[in-house]
Amino acid sequence: MKSAIQILTALTLLALSATSFASGGYSGGGGYSGSRSAQPAPSRAVDTVYETGKAIFKGRQQGEPALSYCINNSDNEKVAVKRKTLKQYKNQTYTELAQNLYNCDNPDSLIASELTRDSMLYVLYYLNKRHKLGLRSS
Repeated sequence: MKSAIQILTALTLLALSATSFASGGYSGGGGYSGSRSAQPAPSRAVDTVYETGKAIFKGRQQGEPALSYCINNSDNEKVAVKRKTLKQYKNQTYTELAQNLYNCDNPDSLIASELTRDSMLYVLYYLNKRHKLGLRSS
């Protein structure tokens, strides 16, 4: 009877050690204890103003119109908003950028006239941060 218990105990310990070895030990995430993968990744703070501006700009914000954004370039033509076309507005004011954003579908209409003031501020914040414009307050 005593030898049966010893054999059962030995088999149980063998099974436990085999499963812990296969899963990478008891560190929790596999790999060696103290390895980088065992630690949870730090969570980043979400910039809600940026995300809201992005949603409005892309036409995904509920209650906001889906607009196509154009901008006056140096040749006084209205072209689609891209990093290259926004380059001339680096280190300018938010007001200057806002006065040169147009609706591509209706080139005579400023974006500012089609969005609420708050929505326009969200979009300007998004464009400033996304394209690293360095806009300043007027």
